[in-house]
Amino acid sequence: MYSVDRDNFKRYLLNFPQQIAESQKIFLKNIPHLNNSMQNIIYLGMGGSAIAGDIIKEVLYDNLNVPLQINRGYEIPGYCSESSLIIASSYSGNTEETINAVKKAEKTGAQIVAITSGGEMLKLAKRKKWPVLLVPKGFPPRQAFGYLFFLAYQLVLLTIEQKMSSEEFDYLIHFAESMVQVSDEQSVEGRAFTKDLALRLKNKIPIIYSSAPYIATVATRWKNQFQENSKSMAFSNVIPEMNHNEIVGWEMESLPNKDYLVLFLEYEQPNSRIEIRIQFTKSIIQDRETEVVEIYAEGKSLLAKVISLIIKGDWISYYLALLYERNPATIVNIDYLKSELKKHT
Repeated sequence: MYSVDRDNFKRYLLNFPQQIAESQKIFLKNIPHLNNSMQNIIYLGMGGSAIAGDIIKEVLYDNLNVPLQINRGYEIPGYCSESSLIIASSYSGNTEETINAVKKAEKTGAQIVAITSGGEMLKLAKRKKWPVLLVPKGFPPRQAFGYLFFLAYQLVLLTIEQKMSSEEFDYLIHFAESMVQVSDEQSVEGRAFTKDLALRLKNKIPIIYSSAPYIATVATRWKNQFQENSKSMAFSNVIPEMNHNEIVGWEMESLPNKDYLVLFLEYEQPNSRIEIRIQFTKSIIQDRETEVVEIYAEGKSLLAKVISLIIKGDWISYYLALLYERNPATIVNIDYLKSELKKHT
């Protein structure tokens, strides 16, 4: 089974706790000096970099005292100005949308901090003398999440005049280590839930539902990991929004119900109305003879709960790739698209 993992993709999953620890050291050595007049934060990124920004926005939902926008694409919003903090996140440093957007942001006088491992972004930052939070090379961008998230997370905390204590970091590192251990079938005592769920997902299309506002993007992360790692089509949505549209799609008479497996990502809901919505949504789906699986977050804090779900999703998508006998590291269609785009520059 593991022979299809020709690039040893598993080492990236095992490395996640170390990324948390190293991100703290990188940030403390390179703390950017920020102006005190930041009125908004604009996070530039695509793919795995952008997902990190989305999750930061949700984890800090109750604590943000300035607007934070995740900006995917070549353009920047009209309000970008010298009062804006730009976080330009590109793991490779060559994400063309982010490079284009940060060049436009510079013309507005915005303060810019780059998060990258190299490439054009690093060259540009050095030339323009922007602060840089340098990420280690050698990871698929989607598996550098620990670096991209925790560096940007600390930067946003600095902007809103908050910070993580060393005790919080230590807890998260040890917590992530325990989550990785129970997710790895070769280290856990007994059966790994992640492997068992991957077996249930084989030859099924996963549909992942989460809830707003705190874990909405985690479902998107799961969907993306199934698509990139497992080479599986997957879909996601968020409660309560999907109760106003997608829920009606489950009325479709010719729906291939048994081809789907619906995953509900759950944690202790602060809003009782959302909890009620989740229960009724499950019953509607189960009435269509579609299997529903509940995946519960773990940990003492909202951030820990989010991290627990991300680790679980990454391992499940990894095992599903192996069950499909696909190398989780390869992204053939993305590589093809990039090569074709280069011919049109």
